[in-house]
Formats: sequence, structure tokens, C-alpha cells
Amino acid sequence: MPTRRRGILITNLGTPAAPTRGAVKEYLEEFLMDPYVITLPGPLRYLLVKAIAKRRSVQSAKAYAQIWTSSGGPLRDHAESLAQCVRASTSLFVAVGMRYGKPSFEDAYRILKPACDEILVISAYPQYADSTYKSTVERLKDVFSDTRTFITRPYFEDPAFADAHATLLKAHIAIDVDHLLLSFHGVPELHIRKADLSRDHCLKGDDCCEIPHPTQSTCYRYQCLRTAALLSDAVAVPTTVAFQSRLGPASWLKPYTVDKVRELAEGGVRNLAVACPSFISDNIETLYEIGFEVRHAFREAGGQRLDVVPCLNESQKWVDLVIKWALEDGDNHVLLNDS
Repeated sequence: MPTRRRGILITNLGTPAAPTRGAVKEYLEEFLMDPYVITLPGPLRYLLVKAIAKRRSVQSAKAYAQIWTSSGGPLRDHAESLAQCVRASTSLFVAVGMRYGKPSFEDAYRILKPACDEILVISAYPQYADSTYKSTVERLKDVFSDTRTFITRPYFEDPAFADAHATLLKAHIAIDVDHLLLSFHGVPELHIRKADLSRDHCLKGDDCCEIPHPTQSTCYRYQCLRTAALLSDAVAVPTTVAFQSRLGPASWLKPYTVDKVRELAEGGVRNLAVACPSFISDNIETLYEIGFEVRHAFREAGGQRLDVVPCLNESQKWVDLVIKWALEDGDNHVLLNDS
């Protein structure tokens, strides 16, 4: 057990305050203004973000309305439920804070700081990316600057994480499913190249992720493919990897999920299961993008049924793993601030 008074911060990307155009526009502006998300210089980023948020807020609000819950949306619901599971199983203080939107990291700080002198953040990101993990780390360093703070490492190949996901796959893949698609959140190829400090490895060839290289510690594509390999070994159906959630005209990691499901349907796959191992909680990308848009594309291309495998959410093996991390010595995690 930790000897300090430890608090636990359950975090995730974030969610709008409501499924309305105004709330979604405000959320998109905060999210997209992050320089780790859109890497343009500030003035250009500002102009682009204003245009994107204005254009996308109407359609995004309609999408959020399709999946919204009375208590604030599925992403927030799952974060609160996970926090309650940890709270009930430990003697630790637990708060929820989102990178964007509410409750914020500042809200969590106000809850945890008076009661705790050490914070462990449970990262929502199994795989490392500048736009998710690094952005979260840098913001936490600012908000918790006067508090000893740790964060879990990327856990893309943690055996317990893989086992928790494999358990979900085995429970939710029907016996008549022909194929499993592992759909990871996409990032621009530019982000992958930028994270490669050597500038001579990532995306230099189709097999770059198969060649050992130091950049794999921060290569999102490599870490997604590593997770996929572990999960593919755990199921008895053929598997394919794809990337979803493109934004703008830039080239993103391929193959794109919507293109891949069409290709699978046209190739004879009739019953398809889709799992999203870059997300720990169901959200608009899994419930709406996969559950509505991608399912529609699959059926239009000749597929019959698309089953969406739920994210880890509050599944028991995932809860057990988070509790294990919460009680571990801080040396097992990444130290952000030391006060």
C-alpha cells in the first residue's frame, strides 16, 4: 500500500457539456486549439479551428444527441463509474478530470489537493501519441505543479490489459462472426513522423514497425499494431487492423476503417465484429461512428451484420487492473512532478 496519502485521478479525453451546437462548438474549439492536436502556429491554428468548429458543430451535436445519457454522456458516465469502482475497493480518494471540457483537471485538483499529497493519474490511452498522452502529461504538469504526481505508462502490451480485452472479445464475438476488425483511433501521418526523433525510420516503408527501433517507445502506429497482434492471438477468427476518425484533408494512418469494412464486405465477409482497443471507454467514436456510420457503410457494401464489441468500460478484469495500479509503488509509474 502507498505510504503517502494518495489520490487517484481517472481521466479521459473529454466530452461536451451537452449535445447542443453551442456546447459542441465550445468543446471542439478547446480540443482543437491544443498545439499537440493541430500543430500549426497559433494564429493559423486559431483561424482553422474556428472554421472547423463552426462547420462541424451542427453535425457533431446531432451525433452526440444519438448517444447522450441523462447524466452527461457515455464517456463521463464510464469515467465516473470506474472512479466509483476504485473508490469502493480501496481507501483512496478518487476524482474524475478530463483533458478538455468538464470536469476539468482543475476541478479534480480542487477535490484531491486538500486530502492528498500524492496523485496517481490513470491514463486513458493504452498507446502513446503526442495528441493524447503527451498533451495530457504536459497539462497535468501545469495543474498539479505543487503536488507529487505520477501517471501510468502506456500499457499497450501489458499482459493484464491484453487479457482484459481478450476476455471481452471472447464474450462478445458471436459464433457466426466471419472476421474481427480492430479499429484504432487515427492520427495524422505527420504526427507519427514528428514523434520519430531520428527522422529516418517511421513510415519510411510498409514494414517499418516490424524493424526494432528506439522510436517505438513513442510510435503510436507500432504500439497499435503490437496491441492488435496480442489480441489476434487470443481469438479464433481472422483479424484486420484499421484506423478511424479522420479530420481534414491531411493524410492519416491507413487503412481507414470505413474503407476497410467496405473492402471486407465486398470480399465476402457477412458478419463482422469491430473492437476499438485504443479506447478504454465507449464514446462517440465507438457508439456513433462505428455503431451507426461504419455499420451503414458495411451493409451498403453487402455486409449483413456488424457487431460492436464494447470497450473495457467497467469490465471486471479492467477494474482489477486499475485497482492494482492504484495500489502500486510509485516507481512503477511515470513521475511528472515531485513536491
